[in-house]
Amino acid sequence: MTDNEEPKIRLPKTHPYLAKLVLDPGEWYEFEQRFQYRPEVKIRKLDDSVPDHWTVYVACASEEVKDLLDKHWGTASAGH
Repeated sequence: MTDNEEPKIRLPKTHPYLAKLVLDPGEWYEFEQRFQYRPEVKIRKLDDSVPDHWTVYVACASEEVKDLLDKHWGTASAGH
């Protein structure tokens, strides 16, 4: 996999939407604690290979959930 290539993320049929969020490592703990047991999301992959910018791939049960994650945790809201 090259630096520009996206990883293959398997999405469950119940969670067909994928949110790609870039978090500061300090935000990761809060994000994981808040969402790891929520039924509307499934954390699929954490890429911590880039210091200060960890990428989290989250399967979402609806487009609305994906949009909410993007709005509150996505790269645009974090100022990355």
